[in-house]
Amino acid sequence: MEIEDKVAVVTGAGSGIGRAVSRRLAHEGAAVVVADVDEDAGASAVREIHSEGGRAAFVLADVAAEADVEKMVAFAEGEFGGLDVLVNNAGGVMEPYFPESEPEQWGRVIDLNLRGVMLGIHFGIRAMRKGGAIVNISSMGGIGFQPYDAPEYGAAKAGVVRLTASLATLEERMGVRVNCICPGWVETPASRRSRAEMTPEEREKSVPPVLLQPEEIAEAVVKFVEDETMAGRVMIWQEGEPWQIVPPDAPY
Repeated sequence: MEIEDKVAVVTGAGSGIGRAVSRRLAHEGAAVVVADVDEDAGASAVREIHSEGGRAAFVLADVAAEADVEKMVAFAEGEFGGLDVLVNNAGGVMEPYFPESEPEQWGRVIDLNLRGVMLGIHFGIRAMRKGGAIVNISSMGGIGFQPYDAPEYGAAKAGVVRLTASLATLEERMGVRVNCICPGWVETPASRRSRAEMTPEEREKSVPPVLLQPEEIAEAVVKFVEDETMAGRVMIWQEGEPWQIVPPDAPY
């Protein structure tokens, strides 16, 4: 798919990966809807895109809220005339983690990281009347069988991976390709906060010396949008290593 003159929605686009993706899609010629719960960050992202000669508009949206996601997609249609690309990037987790946290808190994490992706796809495909591309941002925290400090986050991100693979048939049925990126540690404000809360020993054990950059994830998003041969595919990208596309018949 050629990105130029297409309409894209990016969630969690006020900072970090989402902001880098929004800027890159705008640079490629798309009109970008910047969706975020942080109005100041979202407005700042739009100003930055405008200063770089791109087209963008902000919509206040909580992806865990059905009405907000429906409004977000309708905003793209009303502001720019349609929807061609959806990047489900919004996510996060907060301490304490499951099972120490209360159901309201860990349920919010699942809603944000998994249900929000499902809501985006649910409403997004209805606006993609001529087909489209959806890229879900998961995490290496959703891959594998090792213990994980934030089980609710890992479970939700694993759900995004399985959801993506399960939707490979959307390409044949509706002309919509759904793919997924699972990065390791990325240099973002959220990861900096997480690292700042760790002890030196925890950082040495858990955090690699070289982190992925948001712009690298944005490049991967562009790859999935442009490459029409890929649907239902999952990219894993551990920091310090080349990215890999997981074979559909992989045993995990």
